[in-house]
Amino acid sequence: MKQRLDQQSAQQLSTDTEVRSQRRNFEEAEEVIRADREQTAVPKSLPDKLAIALAAESSAAQKPWWKRIFG
Repeated sequence: MKQRLDQQSAQQLSTDTEVRSQRRNFEEAEEVIRADREQTAVPKSLPDKLAIALAAESSAAQKPWWKRIFG
């Protein structure tokens, strides 16, 4: 058990060290967004969820406000 914790601690330490060595200073917010976009993968289920949400939004927007409230 102790050996396993030591291994996890060592992995965490090496990960923290890597993150620190990869730090960059950004001049503008757009640079931060670009750097994050390069490192972050889009989940495969996102397009499906987005299509469902947009379909629900467009159907709700077609009803008058008073029908949305009172049914």
